Amino acid sequence: MNFEQMRFMASYYAKALPMMKILGPLNGRINPFYKRDRARRWEQLRKSLAGHDNWLVVGNGPSLRLEDLEALSGIPAVASNKINLLYSRTTWRPRLYTIGDSLLMHKLPAEHYEDFDQVLLPDAYHFMCHARRKLTWHFLRDHAGAAAYVTGNEPLDPSTGFFAGYTITVPNILLAIWAGAKRVYVIGVDHSYKREAAAIGKHSSHAGGADHFDPNYRKPGEIVNTAPIDGMEQGYQYARQIADKHGVEVINISRKTALTAFKLGTVEEALETIRTGEAR
Repeated sequence: MNFEQMRFMASYYAKALPMMKILGPLNGRINPFYKRDRARRWEQLRKSLAGHDNWLVVGNGPSLRLEDLEALSGIPAVASNKINLLYSRTTWRPRLYTIGDSLLMHKLPAEHYEDFDQVLLPDAYHFMCHARRKLTWHFLRDHAGAAAYVTGNEPLDPSTGFFAGYTITVPNILLAIWAGAKRVYVIGVDHSYKREAAAIGKHSSHAGGADHFDPNYRKPGEIVNTAPIDGMEQGYQYARQIADKHGVEVINISRKTALTAFKLGTVEEALETIRTGEAR
């Protein structure tokens, strides 16, 4: 790291340690007013989302195509992070927007979030995010999420908590299931990070390259969280098991993907299934 990168990381840790380790978790666990208001708002949101059997979960990989999003605009979508980089080129918009990367939250100004009605994120990161309109789910470690929803029989609920699975796509799938989806289509999830793959909890200086749908998604030299493939694979397996328990079909229709946790399909097949389903 050069001096500027070291200074950036120092400012991140100075904020992250008290915000993520103390204030955020305590607020989410013991503040009764916060917890009651959160439960009420999640219930209101769920009611507003009712009636959609098909949902789309949008990844930010290089295989993501604008024309596919436009074609699938008839079903509600969950998207995240810097998805608004494509807003100037499409009329498509996600129904729900999430963020779960605290390092990215540290970088993004409040203006970034003005493109979204509200920001959904883990409660442990509440104070890391500069958005003005936030709604948090309870943050669970992956093993706790598996104990609650995979081996246990807890009802899937944001107030009980979502786990990260080392990728925002995992809680996005859980959100779609929670919202009442019977079928979840996953798109733009290449699951290939040639320049970022590393062990859990590592940071790196981005070396450039097309790991996302927009060449400006990350700048060369930018400090980023690397992609721990093994942890992500486990997270996706948990998500698939939860979907199976709820009778929800998850289909990966990404144009290019290395992810094998879910049934593979195509955009064209998804469009035909949606069209014929609506026709009945």
